[in-house]
Amino acid sequence: MKIVMLATDILGMSAALFWGLVLIVTAVAELATLNLVSVWFSIAALVAMIAAFLGASLVLQFVLFILLSVIGFFVFVFVVRPKLDKRAITATNADRIVGKEGVVVDTICSTTGSGLIKVSGQTWSARLEDEGRLEEGTAIRVKEIRGVKAIVEAIDKESR
Repeated sequence: MKIVMLATDILGMSAALFWGLVLIVTAVAELATLNLVSVWFSIAALVAMIAAFLGASLVLQFVLFILLSVIGFFVFVFVVRPKLDKRAITATNADRIVGKEGVVVDTICSTTGSGLIKVSGQTWSARLEDEGRLEEGTAIRVKEIRGVKAIVEAIDKESR
């Protein structure tokens, strides 16, 4: 069976080829981002390409593309995204030390950006949120993780 592309032109190429290129571009964009930013355009372009192969008019092809794109967008915004937002966030190894207490094993110095702490038996790069210095042996509490460094604060031995 031979498929014949129709003579309907969009930007000097057959309509089916045009929709195929739109499909490829939107699929590549989706694969590059993996954030569901263009999947509905890909589906709409596929339907418009099939319509072009079946001999639908240009008006119908564009109506299908626009209508399916808009429907896909609203389905994503009002159905899919709320479900994705409700996913439980699994703590990573780094997240597990937030709020834990530890000790400085190599002096933390804000000016040089150096320092190491030991928390839960693991050694971490650390820094202070503000300017300052914590000497080796100082008790600390991990406030947060930024990048690969633990942001720490000194704790008083009486407050423990």
